[in-house]
Amino acid sequence: MAKIAFVQNMALEYIGTMYLSSILKQHSHQAEAFIGDIGPKMICQIRNYNPDLIGFSCVTGLHEWCLKAAREIKKNISAKIIFGGPHPTFFPDVINEGPVDIICRGEGEGAILDIADNIDKDLNYTKTPNCWFSTKTGIIKNDVRPLLEDLDGLPFPDRQLYLKKYPYLKSVQKVIFTGRGCPYNCTYCFNDSLKKIYWDKGKYVRKRSVDNILEEIGSLRAKERVDTIYFQDDVFFIDKNWLEDFTLKYSKKVNLPYICLLRVENIDEENVKLLKESNCKNVFFGIESGCEEFRYKLLKRHITDGQIVKAAALLKKYGIRFRTYNMLGLPGETREDAFKTVHLNTAIKADYPWCSLLYPYPGTEINSYAASRGLILDEPRQKSHPSFFKTSVISSSCRNELINLQKLFFYAVKFPRLEGLIKRLIKLRPNIIFDIMFLISYGWCYLKSENYRIREVISRGIRNVSGFYFKSG
Repeated sequence: MAKIAFVQNMALEYIGTMYLSSILKQHSHQAEAFIGDIGPKMICQIRNYNPDLIGFSCVTGLHEWCLKAAREIKKNISAKIIFGGPHPTFFPDVINEGPVDIICRGEGEGAILDIADNIDKDLNYTKTPNCWFSTKTGIIKNDVRPLLEDLDGLPFPDRQLYLKKYPYLKSVQKVIFTGRGCPYNCTYCFNDSLKKIYWDKGKYVRKRSVDNILEEIGSLRAKERVDTIYFQDDVFFIDKNWLEDFTLKYSKKVNLPYICLLRVENIDEENVKLLKESNCKNVFFGIESGCEEFRYKLLKRHITDGQIVKAAALLKKYGIRFRTYNMLGLPGETREDAFKTVHLNTAIKADYPWCSLLYPYPGTEINSYAASRGLILDEPRQKSHPSFFKTSVISSSCRNELINLQKLFFYAVKFPRLEGLIKRLIKLRPNIIFDIMFLISYGWCYLKSENYRIREVISRGIRNVSGFYFKSG
């Protein structure tokens, strides 16, 4: 039996980590989560657990905290440290950092189980597919294994990994994934880069059966209160036949209100009717930019303004509220371009307009585009700020105005009469007043669009807002 400790600073349930824990426990290994900043108390807790392996789920931005925490752990505990998640997947050279012994690229279930099994048997595990290993003689680099084809064969996520130890994370909303992979090739998204890593390793877009999904929901409801389901897939459905099957079975057996992410291309009247019949309450979809040229050429989102307007009108017709995803700070974006995004959201009467600043992650096409033109600023990038809601790393003559407009985006969309005032305000230096205004609007959208209870939002916000928004590294 191997023992694995999963360490993180964000008070959130990482569903990827829960999948890893479930497959480990299914094969008689142990797993435990440790949440918080690394200090003497946390070090003592991890040492008392006596793990064989210490894992970090590592995204770009938060990787600086992961490295800092790993260094502190290494001073006190001899267990091997493994980094998994997007950052080591697309930036594998992180293994050259002192505290990192292993990195896992791509899907982690098979890799973590292979390593745990070999630890248990005291066997060499440096040939494990998906993983790179730092050894005395150099870095061992293994290719990725084929993608998991049968998602129904995975055990359900181990939600007790968090809730038993951190009951404040308990929520009446449950996150569920119905599949893996996205067929689209947006230049700012990890999916485009991940497809290249897995190009000859099997079908990239995979879907669980509706029966398997309903079984997971049933198991959740048997254990605790569930008010809302959040299907957090990049795209909830592509295949209309799957949606028809889902609607028929979900409405009869579950019928809980649910939230999902859609693509504008898939929103037509027949599909919206099916969503309504199956008790879909809110949907989220990306606009990203109100400028068609940016969407088509820079972001590779091939949707027109007309498609967006039509999709929004259909959702309004059937009483399904929607949150829009938008970005400012695109390479070459002007203030006038940015206000086109505001105006499009206003025109469709977005219920929950959500806006971030572009963070061109390593390995993405848009990162290469911006870097090749010398548009990435070194200073904020080196700070590796964990939040794409805080600052822009893209050089621009109107950079501060775009940063400020992102903070005030919600107000510009919901209260169009304020546009003249907002255009004057964004000329000021970025400041904490704008930060606070953003956090208020973000919290309201988060609460309303995801059907959380107020006390849950406050509890999570108090624990996470500092680490996610104000701190760097």
